[in-house]
Amino acid sequence: MSSVLLTRRRRKAAWGYFFILPSLLTFALFSLYPMIDSIVLSFQRLRLSGREWVGLGNYEKLFNESAFFIMVNNTFLYVLLIVPVGVLISLTLSALIYRLPAVMQTFFKSAFYLPVVTSGVVLSMVWLYLYDPAFGLLNFLLGKLGIPPVLWLADPRFSLLSLVIMYHSSHWGGSIILLTASMGGIPKELYEAAAIEGASIVRQTLSITIPLLKPAITYVSILGTVASLQIFTEIFVMTRGGPNFATTNLVYSIYEYGFIRFDFGRASAVAVLLLVITMILAIAQFRILRTNVEY
Repeated sequence: MSSVLLTRRRRKAAWGYFFILPSLLTFALFSLYPMIDSIVLSFQRLRLSGREWVGLGNYEKLFNESAFFIMVNNTFLYVLLIVPVGVLISLTLSALIYRLPAVMQTFFKSAFYLPVVTSGVVLSMVWLYLYDPAFGLLNFLLGKLGIPPVLWLADPRFSLLSLVIMYHSSHWGGSIILLTASMGGIPKELYEAAAIEGASIVRQTLSITIPLLKPAITYVSILGTVASLQIFTEIFVMTRGGPNFATTNLVYSIYEYGFIRFDFGRASAVAVLLLVITMILAIAQFRILRTNVEY
């Protein structure tokens, strides 16, 4: 009897693997294989005659370039300026939206989510006009206040910050929807009990909402970190990594090494380093923010 049940289970498992086989093949062909090949290529030099094994040569070249450390610093600056501020913005807006009537909630969630589904190139072009030093809206408003024009994208002091501001204005719609939905899953009895005890709205938020939202906050934080490490479109369209590497990050350097200099070995080495950085930051965030609370 047990052998018959085991045979049935194997048949069911075989059919299950059969149906997911197309997805597995697609993943292996277009995701897993390129990733493994990129890791191997980071130890090689690509020539017209074929590949040449160079060991750690590509990594040594990277660490001998002063500009590489500027790119690494910029990469961490993007994460530092985007993730904490973005999570705070998402939490604040979600808390405000959640207290509105259902119709108003739908309106505001749609409004904040609209830029997320808009082409990054289109958003970058719009912000190019806003940042235009001669005719841009921002310098026009500064002029009304008697402040001289600012070279938002041409001045190294402001260029990276300008891209960060642009990012915050258009990338947190999905996080707002997720956090708002998570707030709806928190038992209202907890808030009622806290109100009876005399807890203010701020105290309820700090003691009830944020602790119970930790799983969602962890998810938003990790996704935000991965996204901030992979900023490319805005840099490519608006600054091309300038001025003087002020906005170049590791992802844009992969494009520079691979498709401008045609040094695919060094580009792959940067990609491997970026993978390691992403994994370390994601694991660290998960360990810091993880919680055993369920509701």
